[in-house]
Amino acid sequence: MEQTHAARYDRVSLLSIGILLVLLWGFYRTYIVFFPSFEGFQFVQHFHGVMMSLWMAFLITQPLLISRKKYRIHKLIGKFSFVIAPLLMISIFGVSRMTFHRNLASSTMENAVADIALSIPGLITFATLYGLAITNKHRTYNHMRYMIGTALLMIGPGLGRVLILSFEIPPPIAITITLAAVSAIAVTLLAVDLIKKRDYKPFLIVACLMLFQSALWESRYTLVWQGIGEVIAKVY
Repeated sequence: MEQTHAARYDRVSLLSIGILLVLLWGFYRTYIVFFPSFEGFQFVQHFHGVMMSLWMAFLITQPLLISRKKYRIHKLIGKFSFVIAPLLMISIFGVSRMTFHRNLASSTMENAVADIALSIPGLITFATLYGLAITNKHRTYNHMRYMIGTALLMIGPGLGRVLILSFEIPPPIAITITLAAVSAIAVTLLAVDLIKKRDYKPFLIVACLMLFQSALWESRYTLVWQGIGEVIAKVY
């Protein structure tokens, strides 16, 4: 039984490693290749990159520590997440603000507001899943699933860039495909829990949040989102 639980945590780490590889692939041509000068990049982009990297490090190492019964180190690193998670959310907001002003300078207000439908829902989803993970920190089963949910959110930035740069798919379509893929993974995880008659509620929440995020992106030009986006734009 212990070996089964250990293997399960190891698989979570492997999932995160796979997501990291997608991120590296996606950001290689848009960011990594410019090392070390990074000419033309802003501080907020570097800050976001560091926070994303630290979060991915958490997602990879924490399950491995649990599977190897390194509970003390796991808890210590977990305390650092109380700092890193809010900083990551701040960095997401900062990059979203930067992108909005960049889009506004080169396009219309409508298009700039529409693009907010990608970043802000993602920020809210991350905050919700992290909050649920911390609330359930003593319920390992639920905690792990909500943290997996935060890992799924990391797929989008990498996969979207891969589709755009490596497969020359137009950005709006690439984002739609990416959000649909993430939603499909979340629904698959939910289905597995249902089939195996495990507690399905954590992955149900994850799947609903991913689907809602995808729906908001598809609704980005509606009057409802444009109204919400304009309020966010005033904050920017």
